[in-house]
Amino acid sequence: MSESTKIPIKIHPRAFSAFGEDLITNENVAMIELVKNCYDAYALKVEIEFGKDSQGDPFIRIIDDGCGMTRDTIEYAWATIATSYKKKKPYISRTVQIKGSNGKMETVKRTRVVSGNKGLGRFSAARLGYQMYITTKHKDDLCIDAYFDWRSFEQADSIADCALTFTYREDNPFFCNSDKTGTIITIKNLRTEWDEPAIEDLITELARLINPFEAVNDFSIFLKSQFSSEAVRIEANEFINRPVYKIVGNVDNEGTVTWTYYHDTGVKKRQESGHILWTAENYNKIAREAFACGPFSFEIRAWDLDAASVDSLKGRFKIEKSKIRSNISQYKGISVYRDNILVLPKSESARDWLGLDAKRISRVGDRLSTSQIVGIINISHDNNPGIKDTTDREKLADNVEYRQFINVILNITNTLQNERAKERIGDAPKATLTDIISPLSSKELVKDIEQAVSNGMTAKAILERVQEYDLQNERQLNKLNERLVYYGQTASLGSVAVVIMHEILTGMTTIKRFLNKAQIYVSYFDERTMRYLEDANRSHQRLLDVTNSFTPLYRRDLRKKSNYCNLLDCVKNSIRLIKAKKISSDIQFIYSVEKDVIVQMNEGELQTILINLFDNACYWIKDSQKNDKRILIETENDQNGRITVVVSDTGIGVEPENAEKIFAPGITAKPKGIGMGLVIVTELVNAYGGKAGIRCPGNIQGATFFFDVPIKRRGHNEGLND
Repeated sequence: MSESTKIPIKIHPRAFSAFGEDLITNENVAMIELVKNCYDAYALKVEIEFGKDSQGDPFIRIIDDGCGMTRDTIEYAWATIATSYKKKKPYISRTVQIKGSNGKMETVKRTRVVSGNKGLGRFSAARLGYQMYITTKHKDDLCIDAYFDWRSFEQADSIADCALTFTYREDNPFFCNSDKTGTIITIKNLRTEWDEPAIEDLITELARLINPFEAVNDFSIFLKSQFSSEAVRIEANEFINRPVYKIVGNVDNEGTVTWTYYHDTGVKKRQESGHILWTAENYNKIAREAFACGPFSFEIRAWDLDAASVDSLKGRFKIEKSKIRSNISQYKGISVYRDNILVLPKSESARDWLGLDAKRISRVGDRLSTSQIVGIINISHDNNPGIKDTTDREKLADNVEYRQFINVILNITNTLQNERAKERIGDAPKATLTDIISPLSSKELVKDIEQAVSNGMTAKAILERVQEYDLQNERQLNKLNERLVYYGQTASLGSVAVVIMHEILTGMTTIKRFLNKAQIYVSYFDERTMRYLEDANRSHQRLLDVTNSFTPLYRRDLRKKSNYCNLLDCVKNSIRLIKAKKISSDIQFIYSVEKDVIVQMNEGELQTILINLFDNACYWIKDSQKNDKRILIETENDQNGRITVVVSDTGIGVEPENAEKIFAPGITAKPKGIGMGLVIVTELVNAYGGKAGIRCPGNIQGATFFFDVPIKRRGHNEGLND
């Protein structure tokens, strides 16, 4: 007879000794977690001190004036690993005195959202040192002294042997005033040595803890060390409040982004607004899911950091060039704040958690890097419960809400980049090859480094300048690559298409041969099988018709032999091709084109122009969500042997100030566009001595594009609908 026995699961204390190193990835993260605990205790002020005791041993002391801890709080919250204490009490209230708008002190009752809820923050102390001393005073309890040595986890055989030494103390000088509350944590036997660069890095990281874009008048952080004569207040620098480019807005419960873009050079300003809908066109497959990550607000600021732009910023803000880059570097990247407290990123290695730098390298065009932007995403405990940081606090948990969150932020960033690109293209003259290549010179870099060395700048600051030079070179190489790729693609398109179309047509010939043989062999079988074969034949013929429609697009060698085509036939054929796309399914094409107009132009190139214009029109009609969905194709009589083709739509239209910019390479408002469609249109029209352009406002509410081409002869007018 067998008998089952339950064996309890035990955890050896050594498992907890590893928590400090595994869950808290570095010393700066540990300090941030301890300061966040002060914030959660509703401290108004936190003082951090790096000093030495009477024996000359270094220590770290963190003093706050928060609510303090009672014995019960220490026993059931602090000394209980992974307790849900904060999760059960997500808010803390306190009556405080703060300076009001009139400059006078006011007594008010305030409530804060508690930032931590995993119950693992106390291991931050273990990450910093082996010994921890706590002195705390709550208004409902006496002053308490507590001591713990984290090495006991390594030395004990049972978790029960690991204990916090606890005593009441009535004569503590810091809390001699019975009304005074707060907590002092002193960490000794430090694991690492804190030199001046390490302290500077810590100040940089702590400055990001509180949302730098929001005015916070009830929480301040001070730091004192042997490297400064007095305590330094840690706060955001003024420079980041003066961006050249900025996008701000909100995301609602449905996933709709409402944004406003600002451009301010100090000389001229521009403002643009728009919406991004939670649709398949904007978010591909992910939009099929209901939007679940919740509403949030955002603000992303950006600067140009090439040599000329830095010189301009230096003069405008009366600031040293080195400080421009260092001030941005302090907050660089996009940060997530929950109820104004930093969630992500906690460390330098996580600054590019969105992968912006990688996308910038991989995509043709002048994209923003993390070193150029300071962005804030504001979420909250109540509105965004599905957006969670992982236990190690270095990233967000991968779930549906996170994936949606990422996609929306990337779309917002892309909008900022596109608007900025319009600005830069519009302001700058057309770059020559010399203009693109000349900034690649290292003379400016050498000059800057020589000056930095003579001024005694740190190695980190010099490294940042070298990195920026590398990024600047990368931008110029991208511009050069953009030119070469475009012309290379245009030149090789025909040969690539020839190969592809040859393979398609060869395969279809083989399919047709097998279908014919099959039809012979099964002619004596049932009627249903014959119907299947007939359907297959019809499908084959439709595919063949579509394939043949592309023939002029790839047979560029025909230009020499057949440089004429019928305009109406090209319009009809282009409509048929674009209607094969799902995006055009409910759009009405209306054309009024002269029947016998013979255009002196390669048929494939004319179709390329029309298809690009139709495709753009379809996209922006869909984006507008209007009930009126039309594309109108007309011709206008011109003189000197040319005819103008006009394509109008009922989409969202184009603002007059953007009319010229949209024809520049890389400029697109489409989230996944590359900004080459209108460039191709312009190049092809120019090749025939014509001009392509846009009319603002459009003929039928939306956008109206036009281009002119040479004609051989014309006939009577024919108006038709499709």
